[in-house]
Amino acid sequence: MPKTRELGKEKKMDAQMRDDLMGGEVEKWIRVSRIPKPELCKLMEIGVTTLNERLRRPGEFRVQELRVIADISGIDVSQLVM
Repeated sequence: MPKTRELGKEKKMDAQMRDDLMGGEVEKWIRVSRIPKPELCKLMEIGVTTLNERLRRPGEFRVQELRVIADISGIDVSQLVM
């Protein structure tokens, strides 16, 4: 009988891939904006540690924080959310 994969693993991998893509997209636009992280954090009203945590787990970003990045970068918020 062939081995089968658990459905949970596949969904976890999809979620992880989605988080990686979103985190990479957010980091890219932060770099493109050329604003230092401490200054960006002031505009987002969060600490640098919080920003780093959110980059590791991009699903935790608040819409308000993503709007700040999008406005600074001159893009639509939908480009940050994958």
